[in-house]
Amino acid sequence: MGARPNIDHLKELCGSNQLQHCFKYLFVQEWRENEDFIRYIAEKCAILEANIERGAQIMQEAESFGPFHDMAPDAVDCMVVTQQREQDMLAALMGVLDLAREGRTEKEHHVGLMDLKG
Repeated sequence: MGARPNIDHLKELCGSNQLQHCFKYLFVQEWRENEDFIRYIAEKCAILEANIERGAQIMQEAESFGPFHDMAPDAVDCMVVTQQREQDMLAALMGVLDLAREGRTEKEHHVGLMDLKG
């Protein structure tokens, strides 16, 4: 029988020679990594949301000095572009976050199957 470096490594990591235990270990590790990823992306979304809100507040405050677009047209253009880019990034990250959360459900199901059979 030939070498099986991936399976042998899994057996070593989970401390069992039973293939079922190896796969459960793998699914649990993937579930944990997915949870860490969800937390990371959620933090990045919160930062972007705060940046977008701060940018809107800065633009609103600047308007209190008079028509912002008359005093600093380049700054207005830059703020608008930055706000749009950050909103686009937030929308993209929210899509990734949704996919990762769907993955959470899938991985929980996989671990549950391993529990039933293990």
